[in-house]
Amino acid sequence: MAIHGSFSIKPFVSSTRIIFGLLPGLGSLILLRMVIHLYRPDIEDAVNRVRDHPFDELYENYDFIIVGAGSAGSVVASRLSENPEWNILLLEAGQDENVLSDVPIMFPTLQTSSIDWQFVTEPSKYYCLSMVDSRCKWPRGKVLGGSSALNAMLYIRGNKKDYDNWERLGNEGWAYEDIIKYFLKAEDMRIPEYRSDPYHSTGGPLSVEYFKFEQPITNKIIQAGVELGYRVIDVNGEYQTGFTKSHATVDDGLRCSTAKGYLRPASKRRNFHVSVHSLVEKVLIDKYKKVYGVKFTKNGKSKIIKCNKEVILSAGAIQSPQLLMLSGVGDSEHLKELGIFPVTHLSGVGQNLQDHIAMGGHSFLFDNPYNNGSDYSFNLNNIMSIPSLIDFALYKKGPLYSMMEAEAMGFVNTKYQDPREDYPDIQLFIAPTADNMDGGLFGKRANGLSDETYAELYEDILYKPSFSIVPLLLRPKSRGFIKLRNTNPFSPPLIYPNYYSDPDDLLRMMEGAKIAQSLVNQPALQELNARPNPNRNPGCAEHPLMSDEHLECQARHHTLTIYHPVGTCAMGPAHDYNAVVNPRLRVYGVDNLRVIDGSIMPTIVNGNTNAPIIMIAEKASDMIKEDWVASSNYLTTYAYRSFGDTKANNMEFRNSEDIVKTPDVFTEIKSLFPHLSDNHTENDSKTKQDTNQLDTRIKSFGKRLQSLYLTNITNPMKTYQTPILNNIHFDKNKSNSFTSTLFRPHRYNQHSIIESRPNQSHLSTQNQNVFNHSDIDTSAIHRSIIFNRDRTPSPPPAKDYKNTLSDTKKQIYYFNTNERSFQNDENKECRLWLHYNGVQYEIQL
Repeated sequence: MAIHGSFSIKPFVSSTRIIFGLLPGLGSLILLRMVIHLYRPDIEDAVNRVRDHPFDELYENYDFIIVGAGSAGSVVASRLSENPEWNILLLEAGQDENVLSDVPIMFPTLQTSSIDWQFVTEPSKYYCLSMVDSRCKWPRGKVLGGSSALNAMLYIRGNKKDYDNWERLGNEGWAYEDIIKYFLKAEDMRIPEYRSDPYHSTGGPLSVEYFKFEQPITNKIIQAGVELGYRVIDVNGEYQTGFTKSHATVDDGLRCSTAKGYLRPASKRRNFHVSVHSLVEKVLIDKYKKVYGVKFTKNGKSKIIKCNKEVILSAGAIQSPQLLMLSGVGDSEHLKELGIFPVTHLSGVGQNLQDHIAMGGHSFLFDNPYNNGSDYSFNLNNIMSIPSLIDFALYKKGPLYSMMEAEAMGFVNTKYQDPREDYPDIQLFIAPTADNMDGGLFGKRANGLSDETYAELYEDILYKPSFSIVPLLLRPKSRGFIKLRNTNPFSPPLIYPNYYSDPDDLLRMMEGAKIAQSLVNQPALQELNARPNPNRNPGCAEHPLMSDEHLECQARHHTLTIYHPVGTCAMGPAHDYNAVVNPRLRVYGVDNLRVIDGSIMPTIVNGNTNAPIIMIAEKASDMIKEDWVASSNYLTTYAYRSFGDTKANNMEFRNSEDIVKTPDVFTEIKSLFPHLSDNHTENDSKTKQDTNQLDTRIKSFGKRLQSLYLTNITNPMKTYQTPILNNIHFDKNKSNSFTSTLFRPHRYNQHSIIESRPNQSHLSTQNQNVFNHSDIDTSAIHRSIIFNRDRTPSPPPAKDYKNTLSDTKKQIYYFNTNERSFQNDENKECRLWLHYNGVQYEIQL
């Protein structure tokens, strides 16, 4: 653990307190799981769940083999299986969705769980400095539905200019007017005011709603955005610049992953097999550079399955390039270094890595205007309570339907962005919570924040009313890369995001933080005495709060991924030697191989990537159907020889049987969240004793609920409908008539000074029960020549980052140069309490 300055006992106290909270947290998750089993069969959805196809019943060949059942793979598999003449195999390394992932409030707990690949970046001296070992965690979904099963459910399409730029790069057919129909095809808009809007449609597999529960502070922050000069608009409509309540991929308040929206309705088709726990080791390519199958491992057994038509990689921006390189497709020099024979030299494989980076640690305190004990923002201690569980179980409402990380958002302009464009460069995530509000149980672990940093920032403000405004850089210029660690397909690749390698990214991020501060200075939030967390990151303590030096330091220390890695198998024309796939997503130099996922984006889109990846998969599915329509009779004369009626009937029966049984909730939750149980299950007897005691408490709680009137809760199977596409016309030559005043980039500079309030303490001295965690939240061109390209770059040499910005600051065009800062050094007092076995102890520091 890095120590900055004088020794402090806070990190030890903080980590000990968190450990004490883990077991009650595990118990709360088990209780929630049992409540779902007893009273929410619509969430268990046992009849419609995707059934795993047994290893020994998989066929020797399929027409299409899809690797990865994530946001893209689930869509492609569902759409291709619509053709009854094709048989489809979908291979997924993870498991089926756990029912807890349906509950929006559970989003933070899913990070580092067993349905997360748990990737981390390589250590750096320029970013992620407050994280354990200077590594940022990169959660990715290892589950049916992929990252759509553990993300924040935010539905953002990006900006029109994103896709028009793709076309200008040589990718014909990817302009906004070409791809908008695929957003509409996927969408089932449930927000009433948008259902008849020409930019939206109904009847698609992906439900889009507002989150079902929101905290009062969220509306105050949106009001502050209006006071700053922005509008509340539909950011997925005609314009993007402005504020909005978050559009979310939820169905009646519950998560709608691509597994739920696409796979479950398709899983009973006789021509469609799904195999989970199936990790693909390599794509098989013959001497003619033609793909003929894959090799994969399932439950310790290896198998080769051949394809009649294509293998489709939908393993994501990290593992699609990894699989290509393991199969001999990539930079030949890198492959030779590892002893892999280079089948095709494609220097772009693993390069062009882009991600939306955010600055964490910007939390704000405020005074709760309610004096009756009600919360004005998220409070962990009041979420997992008996009333909340009853609301959730019986009435389908309450705070368990909230997604506290981003109930709202804003798309805004810094001073470096031309205000005449509708092309914002910063996205703001508006959260009615901060990392102090969960006691470090989930957010700290998900981000990999060090004990020292968490303790210094939050330990003395635990559970005080707080919110966050997190700035995200929308169009980073920095580029990273991915390399193989070794030839073992089970080893994670090396991830070098190279955040802030372009100084323009850092300048814009710092301005984004200033805009967040300016929101807090607006009257709507000043009415609540909103103010920044006065504590400093221990690595930045010497800088005045909100100064440029502090913001640069904060950006480099509290570095957050927003889970949007893209670009590592970039799409481009044949003359672009860095391109990996052509505009029809075929891999250059290899036949019968495509990549369909976020890795094909040549440049990252202006917003969250899940909806654009689903759009890519919808469009790619149509392209595949178009490419193979000439041979539509091929399957009936060849492939059905391995698709006999007996096996088909067995598969249909397997997918139709209703398997409903009482789950072993303790084992299930322990498997899903091993990090919560490993600290406490020291031996089998103690584990069994804890389990028996918990079972008794759960049964008692069940009897209490059964005494209440409960109607039969059902959720009919969602079926495909023809999307209702509203009238919409796009004119590429049409100029924006939207007034530039709606995109104003710099009014925040008018309010950048906070006057001190000596008569108002930032911190209350009232007793905080911070140790009591009994209630815990939970192409076409064949490249036969080895091009003399530069080898994959190595990580930059270590040096002191502190003067990087001043040494390399660019002279870029901007629209306002006012820069101000403030400092607040109020004294604070903290008393820490431990509640154990009903006895309260005060901890002396």
